[in-house]
Amino acid sequence: MMIPGSDTRTAGFTTLKKLIQITVLLWGSAMAVVSSGQTLPGWNLVWADEFTQADGTPPDSTKWGYEVGGGGFGNNELEYYTSRTNNARIEGNQLVIEAKQESFGGRNYTSARLLTKGKWAWTYGRIEARIQIPRGQGLWPAFWMLGTNIDAVSWPTCGEIDIMENIGAEPGTVHGTIHGPGYSGGNGIGGPYTLPGGAAFADAFHIFAIEWETNRIRWYVDGQQYFTVTPANLPSGTTWVFTAPQFLLLNVAVGGNWPGSPNASTTFPQRMTVDYVRVYAATNAAPITTNDAACGGNVLPNPGFELAGLSTWTTYGGNTYLQSSASYPVHSGSNVFKVYGQFIGSQNDSGLFRDTPTTPGTSYTADGWALTQASDKIAVGNSAWLEVTFRDAGLNILGLYRSALVTNSSAAGAWLKLQVTNQFAASNNTFIGTVTNLVAPAGATVVRCQVLFRQPQNAAGSVLFDDLNLYLPGPSDLPVAATAVNNGNAVSIGFPTLSGIPYQVRYKNALTDPNWQVLTNVTGTGAVKIISDALLPGQRFYRVSRLCN
Repeated sequence: MMIPGSDTRTAGFTTLKKLIQITVLLWGSAMAVVSSGQTLPGWNLVWADEFTQADGTPPDSTKWGYEVGGGGFGNNELEYYTSRTNNARIEGNQLVIEAKQESFGGRNYTSARLLTKGKWAWTYGRIEARIQIPRGQGLWPAFWMLGTNIDAVSWPTCGEIDIMENIGAEPGTVHGTIHGPGYSGGNGIGGPYTLPGGAAFADAFHIFAIEWETNRIRWYVDGQQYFTVTPANLPSGTTWVFTAPQFLLLNVAVGGNWPGSPNASTTFPQRMTVDYVRVYAATNAAPITTNDAACGGNVLPNPGFELAGLSTWTTYGGNTYLQSSASYPVHSGSNVFKVYGQFIGSQNDSGLFRDTPTTPGTSYTADGWALTQASDKIAVGNSAWLEVTFRDAGLNILGLYRSALVTNSSAAGAWLKLQVTNQFAASNNTFIGTVTNLVAPAGATVVRCQVLFRQPQNAAGSVLFDDLNLYLPGPSDLPVAATAVNNGNAVSIGFPTLSGIPYQVRYKNALTDPNWQVLTNVTGTGAVKIISDALLPGQRFYRVSRLCN
């Protein structure tokens, strides 16, 4: 598929009892396997949707959002994507995405595009789904992924992994493809898989999967590998961008440049039926998922660049390198990050960063280690520092904090501990003062930890960075996303859980009350928990938290 449109969601409140809507995303331990059918040798299940809901209900809103609208989506598609259960619903413990021929929103067709953007994303692992696709000329079902940084860097720089695409004119063939800067659209790098004996994919369910590693992605149909891509397959001068989190999408497009338009042979409605979607991490690797955090401690999963090098970090500018202890001093471990200027004759910034989901009011501390070598000391005019910024959903900066600077006056050959304690105005970068804790402001959805090297002109010298830390205070309790529904005589509070993790549901009857009362304690099962409370006159506010041990 191609670049999507905007992602718009609203938070709801009950009529008499109100829920405090909290959206911290958690990091850390893996979700346990919850049934033998989900077990794969060499893999640990970290996320799944088995669609075990009542018939006619919409997909789980804690996992999926909707792309809504028409406009072609860069492909001259003909449908209008809706959030109606007419187009996306649960039937028989399966997800149905239905394309219809009907006038809606100025279009002649409707369908649905579901996505986990802003809710869940992953870096590396095995991603699979069991799907029965629709059939017909002009139909374009897909199971795919996009980089979470799409709003900041746009498509195709964010990277796209197409796990499965089919066009109706090729009923027996699916395609696996990657798109990135310099190899996108018709120049995407991919391969086809064709069923033997002239069979059609629409005749039965099939399992479509990728296995994604640092420098390799493999595609499978029903357990049979059919395509592999590595950085060596990229066009000369282009970049492998598949080292950062991506979110999932499921959709059925109608028409477009690739499949063409429906014709007289195409019948409607047409369904794509999804039996399950599952995400696994390799048993010998820490799962990198954006809703699964440790209680307290460093939220950066690769702080010393030891886990697959610069994995989970995004570099920018130029002259950014992973170096080993065989050639360079390290603060700990075997690797270190080296950065220096781009020598373009004008001010330029280089470095790397890592984005982590957050929520307003979350408090952090941050620090790291830097060294400038005597043999390559940072020159006069250049500077380097650690920076933490809080950003909204559009990645606009809402809060800005920096460490002390590494400059030509810094001691050479010695590791310097940089603590991020200097606060600056986000609007004009003016210094405000020093702080102990970095607190996410209102509207913050992302906290970015960043290394920045600034070269005003052409001065020489480099800086090494190692052991970066972005700490959540702990022990503490970390809020989780929750939803509430007024059922007439009771209010039902639903929230996703991790298997074996303790949670607490609290309430208070006035926001001005400083104390929360405990409603109940529960242990997570890996599925959504539903807690009920009697509906009383007046108002009540709820808070659901994951408890730290």
